[in-house]
Amino acid sequence: MIQFNGREYASTDDMPISVRAAYDRAMAERPELHSGARLAAKLNAKIIMNDAEFSHAGEMSVDDRHLYHEALAAVFPPNITVSVSGPPKVRQKKALLLVVGVSVFAGALYFWLHGLFG
Repeated sequence: MIQFNGREYASTDDMPISVRAAYDRAMAERPELHSGARLAAKLNAKIIMNDAEFSHAGEMSVDDRHLYHEALAAVFPPNITVSVSGPPKVRQKKALLLVVGVSVFAGALYFWLHGLFG
C-alpha cells in the first residue's frame, strides 16, 4: 500500500500518470536512509554518541552521522520494513452509520420477537 498526497494506491501502477510522475520525482529527491535510521526518527529517539547528546541525526557532524548510519545498518538489516504513516484513521461517518444501522435492526428484531409488530 502506498500513501501519496492523501490518497492510497495498491501500487505505483494504479496511480494516474501525473500522480506517478510527482511520486517518482519525490522518491528521487528523498535521501536514502537505512531502515534503522527511519525507525529511530519515528521513535523520536535520543542519540548519544561520544558523550554528546543529539535530538536527531541532523545535529551531528558528517563523520558522526556516517558512523551512526553504519551502526544502525549493522543492527537493523536492510530488509526491515518501517512504516512512515501513522495508525489507520477510523472513518467516523461510516462507524456512526454502522452503529445506527445495527441499533435499528436490533430494535426492530426485539419488537418483532415480542409481538409488537404483528
